[in-house]
Amino acid sequence: MQSVLNYQDFYNLLTGRTPHAFNRALGTSFKKNKIEISKEHWSILAILWEKNGCSQQYLALKSFRDRPSISRLIDKMEKDGLVERRNDKNDRRLKLIFLTSAGKSLEKKIIPLVHKTIKKALTGIDNENIMIIKETFEKINQNLDKK
Repeated sequence: MQSVLNYQDFYNLLTGRTPHAFNRALGTSFKKNKIEISKEHWSILAILWEKNGCSQQYLALKSFRDRPSISRLIDKMEKDGLVERRNDKNDRRLKLIFLTSAGKSLEKKIIPLVHKTIKKALTGIDNENIMIIKETFEKINQNLDKK
């Protein structure tokens, strides 16, 4: 009996086709609405909208990036006026990342576009299958995160 699982198709689905299609649709939506940010910027902004004033290490953990790439990304976002680094009041060696007013103001523009893109991506998929997809991807992440 032949396996239902085609490893190449599954690999492409997990690492390429679906994430790229979603990011491309989101990027197109941003450009259409004259929002000039990258998907990397958006991912950091989303974390800061939830928890403003966090460490670069926290941002790296939540965005699944390494510390050097987060540092470069924060440098660029700081240069673009979206975030600023401030000393931690409890530990002067630590810098915390805060949104600027420009970074905060993007939330009202971006979140509806993200919701619209997610809604488009899930068109024609019933709630039961959406929950199955969510649970399946959470299980895949748990399996891969196990040491």
